[in-house]
Amino acid sequence: MNQDLLEQVLACPTLPTLPAVAVQVLELMQRPNVSTEDLSAVIQNDQGLSAKILKTANSSFYGVRRPCATINQAVVMLGLATVKSLALSFSLVTAVDGEPSGEFDFPAYWRRGLYTAVAAKCIAHEAGLAAEDEAFLGGLLQDIGMVGMFRGLGRKYLEVLLATDGDHRALVRHELSELELQHPDVGAMMCERWKLPPELIMPVRYHERPTAAPESHAELVRCVGLGNIAHDVLTDADAGQALRLFQSKAAQWFEFDAETCNTLIHRIADGARQVSSLFRLSIGAQADAETILARARAHLDALQARAAPEEPADARLNALVSDSDEHDALTGILSPRIVSSRIDEAFALAETAGKSLTLAFVSFDDFPSLTLRAGQDSVDALLVEAAAFLADLVESMGGQVGRWDETTFCLVLPGIDRAEAARTAGEIRAAIPAQCPRWGLSRLSQHRLTVSVGAATFSPSESVFTRPPQLISAALRARDAATSGGGNCIRTFIPKRAA
Repeated sequence: MNQDLLEQVLACPTLPTLPAVAVQVLELMQRPNVSTEDLSAVIQNDQGLSAKILKTANSSFYGVRRPCATINQAVVMLGLATVKSLALSFSLVTAVDGEPSGEFDFPAYWRRGLYTAVAAKCIAHEAGLAAEDEAFLGGLLQDIGMVGMFRGLGRKYLEVLLATDGDHRALVRHELSELELQHPDVGAMMCERWKLPPELIMPVRYHERPTAAPESHAELVRCVGLGNIAHDVLTDADAGQALRLFQSKAAQWFEFDAETCNTLIHRIADGARQVSSLFRLSIGAQADAETILARARAHLDALQARAAPEEPADARLNALVSDSDEHDALTGILSPRIVSSRIDEAFALAETAGKSLTLAFVSFDDFPSLTLRAGQDSVDALLVEAAAFLADLVESMGGQVGRWDETTFCLVLPGIDRAEAARTAGEIRAAIPAQCPRWGLSRLSQHRLTVSVGAATFSPSESVFTRPPQLISAALRARDAATSGGGNCIRTFIPKRAA
């Protein structure tokens, strides 16, 4: 992480700040025995906010049984958590809206935030989770770091946004490559300064990589992450791929079937239309959900039809041989030979651009014993699931993942410095064992599963590594140090001159 740029952003005097009423609401909600009268009294001090909350509470989106004439009635009908969420949501819009510069695409910013917020709330409701309000606010907050980086870095950040050509999915990769800083981290730090609770900070920090979120907040973060994909379904010019991804992640994370997914998309589109009006946010034209779904299904059907004709046997064999040369046969990620070449390419680019490059090796501890106890089929399934998890995590950071040997994955992370590498390694060490129960590997459930992670970082400010093999060797030595002490730990290589 580029500490100089981070300090420049966080020290910016024009960073968004929460209005006084929002600060009071937050302070109030931290009390163990807060009453409806206490919350109502604080909100009623701001007549504009009171009117907005009452209008929203009486909308069909919330569907109260009878109209609410006062804030106290709204609190009773909707609950403390929902009214708190509405108060903070309107305060957030007030804090960010009205930006004088026309260079930052605020309609696109609010469109993504609003669709995600509504989607996250709908998904949480469908999944039977108690965190609907936190999911809504987490979606609305998720990209606040973008506003912070724009205000703190100005033209430098606008150039990064232009490089994405409007594709938000590529934003983190460009941020890390050009600035060694990413908006989820900046946004989380801004939320910490606002003294928001962890259930609101975690969706901001992990919305781009939901599978890395701590287990205690995993479901909430996945609601926001899936909400982002719902936004893509409803706004992409060609929604076929986004719909397929939405259905896949919805099934994997919440066990939703295709019919439930289609119902959710309709509900989200309708909810976003209502909420954008209530919040008076300009999010551009809103397409009809049924039309979008029909086009998306037609696109998927066309893809399947093109893939259906039988290929000649020799063509299939050639494709298999070619694919097996580039991708690991079991896991589908990069093969050892290809990941080595990608390290060489990334090292050369890092040298030329004067950027950081981290290699991390992730190994399962005591793998031979685990194989003996659980069986080869179970550990093969474990490797496949772990590879998919790591690919999801690493690709969101602009990196690549490959199979290094039987028990080890190699992560190539451009733009990641030593501090960020240590944090990412810690997340991985904790997340993979926590994910195992979700993967349904029953034969492994009785065994203690741990991983060790070793990392090394090339830094343009240090002349320790001059060739890729040196960086690889240092990362592997760090991995060996992590495993030799009993495993279940991380080690980062620190050169003597940097210690």
